[in-house]
Amino acid sequence: MSRLSGLKLGAAVAVALAAFAAPALAQNVIRVGVLMPISGPASYFGVQGKEGIDMALEQVNRGNGINGTKIQVQYEDSACSPLQATNTVKRVLEQFKPHIVVGEECSDASLAIAPILEQAKVPMLNAGSATNQLTESGYKYVFRIFPNAQQQGVPLGRNAYNKLGARTAVLLHEKTNAGVDNADGFAKEFEAAGGKIVARIDFGRDVNDFTAIATRIASLGKIDVLPTFGLEGQQVRLSQALAQAKVVKGGGGNAIQMGSIWLPWGYDAKAGQASVGYIRIVQFDPTEKRKIVTDFNAAFRAKYGADKTPTHINAHAYDTILLIAEAVRRGAKDSESLREGLSKMKDVEVTTGKITFDAKGQNSDLSVIHFVETQPDLSWKALPW
Repeated sequence: MSRLSGLKLGAAVAVALAAFAAPALAQNVIRVGVLMPISGPASYFGVQGKEGIDMALEQVNRGNGINGTKIQVQYEDSACSPLQATNTVKRVLEQFKPHIVVGEECSDASLAIAPILEQAKVPMLNAGSATNQLTESGYKYVFRIFPNAQQQGVPLGRNAYNKLGARTAVLLHEKTNAGVDNADGFAKEFEAAGGKIVARIDFGRDVNDFTAIATRIASLGKIDVLPTFGLEGQQVRLSQALAQAKVVKGGGGNAIQMGSIWLPWGYDAKAGQASVGYIRIVQFDPTEKRKIVTDFNAAFRAKYGADKTPTHINAHAYDTILLIAEAVRRGAKDSESLREGLSKMKDVEVTTGKITFDAKGQNSDLSVIHFVETQPDLSWKALPW
């Protein structure tokens, strides 16, 4: 055999071996555009969401990935702003060409990008927006693991009346779709049970001093509960103003502040004594003993620090990648098959609970709702509600 023939034979063998080995290598990629507020008053959503997604990516992309497929993510700052989210999603669709988009955290921004993604036939997997409209608008490409405002407001109103014996309430909420929808959900259930809404006070995101609002509430007489719907920074200042006015338990008052899934783990430490007695819904309870939760906690602390406790924002962002990976595991390989795979998910366990998407793309499993109460040492006590 000539040297040339030997080289040709060697090359042929190398090609054959490469072809034989190819299935063991990740050949496919699912591109995920992640739109989160990295700047602005809701930037903590973006920071914590990225932590959860980064950790999930490390896990699902190990080795050969998911049956030879790996997940690639591109983060973009949508700033919790409808205008910026709109411009960003258009650019991402054109340049990155994602198979699916995770985001946005804020309801108004999510409502702005939903029709754009619907037209592009790219699924949206939403983990942080509460407004009912997102899954009530007839979209076929929208999926939400976050409980909507109705799913949050109704149990808040029911438990305020039945569990706490509350008969009077003052509603406090930001002037957004999510704020209004959450307040409406509480009011409808609470009033139907026989409770009375004494006042309804809204505020813009530019409000930093809540002294006047707290003083007004103090003048209203006995108030049993204060359902509050706003971003963390404002809720810290509002709780402190209410405590200073001796309205809430944390300030020696009688009223119990209540809330829905807006506040991450760590709010209590920031608000201090003012947060004592605060009862709220969380989507993720790090004290749960389910194995997926304890494993998640351990992995999170190993990656980010032994003194760190994951928030619900870390957890629900992490869960979005788990669900995309599960769809890929079931055979999804493009936008349409991802949409179909998500639509068929029933009873899928993730860190926040179980996911079952209904015909509108809304998670219908209320295992993702957990009630907790802030204790005098600023720890959480899980409530069996």
